[in-house]
Amino acid sequence: MKKFFSLTAIITCLIQSTISHAANDPLYVSGKSYGKSDHLPAISSLAIGKDDFLVVASANKVLIYDPAKEQSVRSFDSGFGIITAVAVEGQTIYVFSRKTQPKEMTYNGRKYTNEVPVGALCKKFTWDGVLIGELKLENLSDVINAKVSFGKNLRLCCGILDFAVDPKNEDVLVTNLGAFQLERYSRTGNLHSSFGKRGEDAASFQGCCNPVSAAVLPDGNLVVAQKDPSQVKIYTPHGRLLSQFSDLQELVKGCNRVSLAADSHGRVYLGVNMGEHFILQYTPKL
Repeated sequence: MKKFFSLTAIITCLIQSTISHAANDPLYVSGKSYGKSDHLPAISSLAIGKDDFLVVASANKVLIYDPAKEQSVRSFDSGFGIITAVAVEGQTIYVFSRKTQPKEMTYNGRKYTNEVPVGALCKKFTWDGVLIGELKLENLSDVINAKVSFGKNLRLCCGILDFAVDPKNEDVLVTNLGAFQLERYSRTGNLHSSFGKRGEDAASFQGCCNPVSAAVLPDGNLVVAQKDPSQVKIYTPHGRLLSQFSDLQELVKGCNRVSLAADSHGRVYLGVNMGEHFILQYTPKL
């Protein structure tokens, strides 16, 4: 288990007096849009690399963006058909995919063939996109499930499950979207705390199943995203709502994960997979 958390590990100060004040003053404003001129296919994963450069997985490619530039400064082909996740540790970029095989299934008396995951794959690249090796993940049937093998009573929905690692204590935050909760686990897989409920008030999560992704901000607060309807909110580590992003466009359609990352300056990046595919930046309001 300790080895698992070592692998997952590779993979702002917002204070308000009331929630009603948070709704009026989001404290975050929309910034640059990354990838529009690159004509990206669907975005599958975001990560923050060295010097706060943004690392984007889109179809089979990895693209790297300077926070000051809206066009990629570097890109490379992963060699995978589809990338499912990307993570960065130091000078190394880890790119994940899944191995699948056809399986015959039956629904309402009708037979059909579906591709099901049977293995997890991982390649290691330098910051310049040079392949330097692979990680063997022989005991895993799917790279996404590997992230949450410690979890208990996790209620998956829409094939979505995301997590974040708190750099201060290495706790793992899991979006238990079927339960409408964000859960905090220790490195050894013990549930420390959780918050969230289904409801229509500002602090609650809406839709069929939410939240879908989360990240830890530099001050320890949490940025949490939900799909359909798309909402992004800032919570304290204990689950008190601080603010909500205003004028946010729909990020994804239906039951799809929202790719989310936050850098050391508190800038938040959101993957948009609608008509266009690009990355939307929100920055702390000065």
